[in-house]
Amino acid sequence: MKRYLKLAAADLCIAASAVVLYSPGLVNLRLSDYSIFRAGMSIIAAVILITLFFVINIRLLKEPEQKPIMLEDVPDLERAKDILQDYCKGRYFGSLAKTASEQLDRILKCRQRLSVILEQKFTRGTMSWDKFNSTVSAAESSAIKNVVAMANRMCVFDEKEYARLQNYREDDIPDDIQEEQLRLYQKNLEAIRWTIALNEKILLKLDALAMEISSSASRNDTDWNHELVSEIERLIEETRYYD
Repeated sequence: MKRYLKLAAADLCIAASAVVLYSPGLVNLRLSDYSIFRAGMSIIAAVILITLFFVINIRLLKEPEQKPIMLEDVPDLERAKDILQDYCKGRYFGSLAKTASEQLDRILKCRQRLSVILEQKFTRGTMSWDKFNSTVSAAESSAIKNVVAMANRMCVFDEKEYARLQNYREDDIPDDIQEEQLRLYQKNLEAIRWTIALNEKILLKLDALAMEISSSASRNDTDWNHELVSEIERLIEETRYYD
C-alpha cells in the first residue's frame, strides 16, 4: 500500500512540475520560444520529466527482492507488524498475516496492562517482580521470533507456482513430482498456522496471568500465578524446539 501511495505522490509531483514549466502565465516553456535558451530548456525539461516518470514508476512497481529477515532487525512488536503488512494481500496467506498482525496488537496491549499491574502489586527489582516481568518479556520476544519465522516462510512461498499446482494433473509434468512439491507448500502453510496457534496460546496465558495477578488478595498469593508462568515458559520453549 505504501508503495502505491509513493507512486501516486511521485506522479502528481511530476505532473505538477509539467504544469508549472509549460503553462502560460507561469514558466511558459515552449519549443517555439524566440529565445534559443528557453526553447532548448523546453526540450531538456520534457526529457527529464519523462525519464523521471519511467524510472520512478519502474522502480516502485518492480517487485521487491525478497530477502530472509534477521531476528536482530526486528527489535519490537511494531517492527514485526510492519513486516506482516507486506504479506497481508497474499492470496493464500493474506488472512493469516492479518490475523498474526492483530495478535501482535493484542500482545502489546496485554504487555502494557501487565506492566502496570506488576508495578502496583510488586516492588520493582524484587524476586516476584523479576520473575513475572522476565516471563512477560520472554513471551513478547517469542511472539516477535514467531513472526520473523512466519515472514521468512511467506517469503519463499511462490503463490503463482502454488496456484499452478492446484491443477497439476492437467499438465505433462509427472504427477508424483508435483505432488511432492504440493506437499512442501502445504507443509509450509501448516507451519504458519501452527505459529499463529502458538502465539494465541501465549496470548491466552498472558491474559490469564494479568487477571490472576490483578485479583490476587495479597502479594503472597502467587501459587496459581507461578503455574501460569510455567505454562508460558513451556510454550516459549515449544518455539525454540520448532526452529
